[in-house]
Order: sequence, then C-alpha cells, then structure tokens
Amino acid sequence: MEKKLPDATDWRILDELQRNARVPFGEMSAKLGVGEAELEARVKRMEADGIITGYRADVDPRKAGYGISAIISVSTEGKTRDQIINDALAENPEVTACWSVTGASDFLIEAHAPSLEFLEELLNELAKYGRLTTSIVLPRYGKRRIILPPRESMTD
Repeated sequence: MEKKLPDATDWRILDELQRNARVPFGEMSAKLGVGEAELEARVKRMEADGIITGYRADVDPRKAGYGISAIISVSTEGKTRDQIINDALAENPEVTACWSVTGASDFLIEAHAPSLEFLEELLNELAKYGRLTTSIVLPRYGKRRIILPPRESMTD
C-alpha cells in the first residue's frame, strides 16, 4: 500500500495533535469540522505510515533539576559513526539527542546537566569520541516548534 503525504485536512489534524495530543477525538472533530470516524481513520493511517511517530509529554529540563542544557558538536577522529551515536546515547542518560550532521562537525549532541561541574564530567566522558565544541543553551523564550505544512517554494 502506497503511503500518502498529508493533505490539508491531515495537516490541520497534525497541528491540533502537536499542540495537544490529549484532546479527545470528539472535541477535535467538532473543532475541525471532520467526522469523528474520519478523524480516527486519518490519525490511524498517519500512525501506520510513520507520519505520527508517537505521543509524549514534554518535560522542562530546568524544572526537572537539569539547570544546564548544552549543544555539543563532535568532530570525530576516524571512529565508526554509528557506534558513536549508540555509545553516546546508551552510556550517558544526560544525552537526550544525537544527530549526524554535515559541516565542520560530525555530530551534534543535546545534553542536560544539573550543574557546571557535572557538565564538565560529561564533556570529559564525551571527549573520547573526538574534539568537542560546547554551547550552553540560554533559557528558551518560545515553545517547541510545531511542524507545519511545507511551502510550495521559498518565495511563498
């Protein structure tokens, strides 16, 4: 079965779910003007197609005891790239994301620490993967970005 890209109605559903995944289908159905059965079928299809990959609670790291957040760029030194991602995520619960990227660095790692001293220990641990450059994330002033429908072109 061919996977279908989201249409305008799917994008409205995705927008609602990204803002509040706990909204009851009946309430969302009324708000969007889509029948509840159709809404449920569309959500199930988007889940099956991998467009919707899960539901989760967003946790504020600072309020959960992690006063420092950092983005750490890693330039590897000939190590196996997949192994670095697996090791960094498995061995360090403070690492919440790891991306393989293009450019001057090979990886970007998102990590959270309760103190500068702890961050220093974490950086010493991560240094085994390569050369590090660390940026401390300042308190964020906006909400997590919602994925919106793509524009037709960059001039839209």
